[in-house]
Amino acid sequence: MVQSGGGYDGVSRRSVLKASGTALTVGTVGLAGCSSSSGASVRPVNEDSLTIWHAMGGTNGETLQGLVDQFQSETDINANLVFQDSYEGVLTNTLSALDSGEVPDVFQIDSLFAQQVLDTDAVEPVENLLSDNYPVDDFLSNVTSFFTIDDTLTSMPFNNSNAILYYNRSAFKEAGLDPDSPPTTLEEVRSYSQTLVDEGVTEAGLTWPNHVWFVEHFYSVDGQTLLDAENGHAGQPTTMQTDNSTARSLYEWWHEMADNGLFSNPGIEAWGEATSTFLTGKAAMLMTSTASVTGIRSGAEENGFEVDNAFYPTIDGDRTGPVIGGASWFVPSGLPQERQDDIGSFLEFMGRPESQITWHKGTGYYPIRQSAVEQLENDGWFAENPMYRTAFDQLTQAESTPATKRMLIGPARQVQTTIQDMSVELFSGDVSVDEGLSELKSAVEDELDRYYS
Repeated sequence: MVQSGGGYDGVSRRSVLKASGTALTVGTVGLAGCSSSSGASVRPVNEDSLTIWHAMGGTNGETLQGLVDQFQSETDINANLVFQDSYEGVLTNTLSALDSGEVPDVFQIDSLFAQQVLDTDAVEPVENLLSDNYPVDDFLSNVTSFFTIDDTLTSMPFNNSNAILYYNRSAFKEAGLDPDSPPTTLEEVRSYSQTLVDEGVTEAGLTWPNHVWFVEHFYSVDGQTLLDAENGHAGQPTTMQTDNSTARSLYEWWHEMADNGLFSNPGIEAWGEATSTFLTGKAAMLMTSTASVTGIRSGAEENGFEVDNAFYPTIDGDRTGPVIGGASWFVPSGLPQERQDDIGSFLEFMGRPESQITWHKGTGYYPIRQSAVEQLENDGWFAENPMYRTAFDQLTQAESTPATKRMLIGPARQVQTTIQDMSVELFSGDVSVDEGLSELKSAVEDELDRYYS
């Protein structure tokens, strides 16, 4: 297999993962194939090349292709990237492939959909494919904790992120706001937004795509789990936790922002529209992924304004930490040993410090290796490019609690759409906050019961 690089001594992957204290116990997970003998009928899509299904478009896709090209040149292992349009596309096609037995060798799964893939019992824990001396101790523990289940690294973290606040420094200055003191709480976001609109600087104060990830962030930053059973990490959840001040404060604020014209609604899962609203100056603040740092920085320059970013706003000033986002590499079980060796080489290459530095600089996703972070520090990268450090600091400064682990559930897509659809009714005022939260709780319970019963 490819050497991991970095010049450090590897510590046994098994000893570190089992001793790290980050392992999760999830009764619903069936980890397939501690050996590959279980899947004799499984066959790769392409016998002559590793097939890698992914969801990285634009400059992120170009950066990924550059890494794969480098992997091929260093190993003489053929690898073919196949773009699947979206995370949902990867998920849908992966589930069909696992059912048919004709599979890609590696597939990039959104962390939101991890449990649904694990529930197929058709994936090989990536821990089984890594060299015994692969330095898993160099991974950031608050990244691998989500992907480590029953003491086993089930998928390989790669493009991981959290949500942060981007803001238009030029607009802040024009409105008389201090660009060196961005808002840190919901109330401050509302106040800043009101000033920006009252001064006629922007049409709205804030925008973000209506996606469940942002609701998850508000809960986690406030130290609350979105679902019971520790967001599904301690068993099968039964309900969404809406009977608390976190939910009420969030949705009352969201409704007030919309009702007063301070929130620009780009639509459900409208990532590109939200970013466009921000870059064209219609809103002075944007909540979105750290993976957008590179694009937003260049977009702001093209549109003639100075941009900056900051930690995700809190409910009331108390801060726990963000949930992880992004995706990881999954591998199907049942492939021949020689094939698994090549896949292991690919995973080790993509996770090595040099690759993570290239990926981070080209995209904004934070590096998942401590040695990569240290190298960036030593090179002065973060000092020269502080916007790339914000999400990393937000991650590493976070307290690790059940609230900071993203929900891990089989019906994630159904729960996701339920929360997003009901959020529209809540912030638009179609229902009262009390009625909407009650309906939301019941609807999520129905989806959980339907899947697990």
